[in-house]
Amino acid sequence: MKRLFLICYIIAICSPALAQVSGKLQDVQGAPVPFANVIILKAADSSIFKGAVSDEQGGFLIAQVPAGQYVLRINAIGYEGVNLPLDGPRNVGVQVLQTNRRQLGEVVIRGTKPLYQQQEQGIVVNVESSILSKGSAALEVLERAPGIIIDHRNNSISMNGKSSVMVMLNGKLLRMPITQVVALLRGMRADDVEKIELLTTPGAGYDAEGDGGIINIVLKKNSNVGLNGSVSATAGYGWGEKAGTSVQLGYNKWYGSYSYNHNRSNANWHAIGTAVEPLYGGLTYSDVTGVMQPVENSHTARVGFDSKHMGGSLLFGYSQTHLHNINTGMFNVLPDSILYNHVDVNEYMKWKNTIADFYVEGKHLNVSLDYLRYTMDRPSKAVNSFVNLKGEEIGNNDTLFAPIQEGYAHTLIQVGVVKLDYKAQLSDKLKLEAGVKGSYNRTESASGIKSLVDGEYVTGKDATNDGVMREIIGAGYASLKWQLDSTTALTVGSRYEYADTRLTTVRKMGKLFPSIAFNKTFPGGHELFITYNKRITRPAYTDLASYKSYTGPNSYESGNPSLIPTITNIFKIGYNYKGYSFSILASRDDHPIVRWQMTETPDSAVLIVSSQNMLWQNNLVFQAGIPVKVTDWWSMNYSLLAAYRQFKLDYTRKPAQKGYFTWSVNFSEQFKFQKGWSGELSGFYWGPSYDGSKKVGSFGEVNVGVKKEMGKGTLQFAVEDIFSSMHIPFAFGQLTEEAHDLKSKVVYSAESSYFPVMKLTYFRAFGGTKQSHKEGGAKEEQERIN
Repeated sequence: MKRLFLICYIIAICSPALAQVSGKLQDVQGAPVPFANVIILKAADSSIFKGAVSDEQGGFLIAQVPAGQYVLRINAIGYEGVNLPLDGPRNVGVQVLQTNRRQLGEVVIRGTKPLYQQQEQGIVVNVESSILSKGSAALEVLERAPGIIIDHRNNSISMNGKSSVMVMLNGKLLRMPITQVVALLRGMRADDVEKIELLTTPGAGYDAEGDGGIINIVLKKNSNVGLNGSVSATAGYGWGEKAGTSVQLGYNKWYGSYSYNHNRSNANWHAIGTAVEPLYGGLTYSDVTGVMQPVENSHTARVGFDSKHMGGSLLFGYSQTHLHNINTGMFNVLPDSILYNHVDVNEYMKWKNTIADFYVEGKHLNVSLDYLRYTMDRPSKAVNSFVNLKGEEIGNNDTLFAPIQEGYAHTLIQVGVVKLDYKAQLSDKLKLEAGVKGSYNRTESASGIKSLVDGEYVTGKDATNDGVMREIIGAGYASLKWQLDSTTALTVGSRYEYADTRLTTVRKMGKLFPSIAFNKTFPGGHELFITYNKRITRPAYTDLASYKSYTGPNSYESGNPSLIPTITNIFKIGYNYKGYSFSILASRDDHPIVRWQMTETPDSAVLIVSSQNMLWQNNLVFQAGIPVKVTDWWSMNYSLLAAYRQFKLDYTRKPAQKGYFTWSVNFSEQFKFQKGWSGELSGFYWGPSYDGSKKVGSFGEVNVGVKKEMGKGTLQFAVEDIFSSMHIPFAFGQLTEEAHDLKSKVVYSAESSYFPVMKLTYFRAFGGTKQSHKEGGAKEEQERIN
């Protein structure tokens, strides 16, 4: 490491100082003006010498400008142009752009960003670039992103084959169990989402949590001059009806939105296999089918403001879901005893979440305060029938075989975060970023099961769980970006985190998480970047708590208090060229956490479904993003992933080690026709993989959408899973000997496997919008600059 710093220092000393033209753009309200064209013209003949595009903070920098006479021309959609004489390189300071009143009518500027963009820290999915995003839930759009798998049966998310993923909303970590995060995204409309960042190698400024990386959901803000916004409405049908609406408003520095989503759905799973079941009498063949029929209604409202030096927002979400599950099974206890089980479960889940944030921004110091409150109530009632061929109830009249089980679950999560960030340009070549962060998380949970025994409700042994977890995390980081020359940058940073977690025991851990990033651009649009960082995944409350949740007479779900954190080292090298992107990522996970694994009680009587630590996992992942423009009206985007993984585990009856190859492809074919018509064909496919000891088979789907521009609005029709192919197979017992010597094959079938899900959406934008994150009419000038 000392040699690396010495080499970088020598390069920096030997590099000549390069003259540059720099500055910052703001509007009359003091808000930054990003993505404006800044061009240097030669004064003699007005020919273009050099140019740049302002960044998201309105800043711009044009390097290697020799002395001479120039004109600096600034153009941005919705603003008056600026021509500033230059007698050589210098900092022009803050340039205030005046609004172009002639452009403030009903003007709608639509984005032309590529669907996928690879950056130093990961991939950006520009949601609005897909026709299929309108009318969808945020979770559905995320599921179509490269490398993402949503396990709807267990409500979990994995990225590039890793389930230890953290989710952020507008850069704020959602410190909630992943099942609750999935519920939040399922109720959030994609119409409110600007982009999704899939960060596989985030820098020192991000939390070190999440060895699988970070998913950052960035919401839209309509805070431009004058009143502006958009409205949309969706109606659809699959197995059941769908409906939704969304309203977004902006006025000067204020913005707000409201969305409603209704979804009646249906999914099922079918499992066949054998196991040694002591409770039933020995070796048992089983054939079990489960049907899940949720009806969900969710509301999301958001209000916020962004001024020159401060801003804040308040998001409120409410969801009410009736989940009806029906499980039917036949158990053949060899050689000839046949049993039938029928369980009818009704759950009524209500959750509320409030997310508030506030920030104050100075020249060098930024202070932000965040607060999250989440509550969930989930009462349930299960009517259970377990009979033999004669229709006689089997089992003892106890809590395991009770005809009615009533459950309750209440969760309260409160998180407070304070963060101070410092940024300073130490010189033309050195930029320092540093900060401290403190967070406090308190989780309260109360759950239990009452069983009807002899006409009275009783509570069985270990059938209740009340717990409180308190977690304090303190962090400090520093990052130094070294601009070696106009095309080369080196960023070296480190983050220290100390966690104090108190549940049934006290856990304390302090650790250093270094990060390094090297970036080099070459003539002709070539870009190379190399990164390294270290990350951690701490067990969630639901992973640790010693609760027991009834799943059947012979099994239950439980937490695992013995879980330990996962430590991951990640190395990545990437290459970009004119929209094409290629990367190789290598990582090592020590004690990775895998969820929904099968173990058993010490006497082997009952199965336990819980989270477990594997011993280790090695990953080598290749990703490629390939845009192809076939004609002026036909363009393609392909995202390819190929991975080789090795892992070792020992929580099964016999330890196991496995190496395997897996792959996936995401594609989008976009068509532009005459008279305002356009279309999109997209889909994804995943090859076989492993989730702990569970083998997951291949699966995929194809979607289609068509859009018609109708003056100031658009009408879109989309069909999800047109071939009804969304069946996900997985199996236990193929890798090694499982608990109860379980050998089973399971197929999960999503709603679209019954009938493709169809949605019709109308969208209209209004007001004097000048959405600065979009490309404007100066696209040709930008191409000339590049």
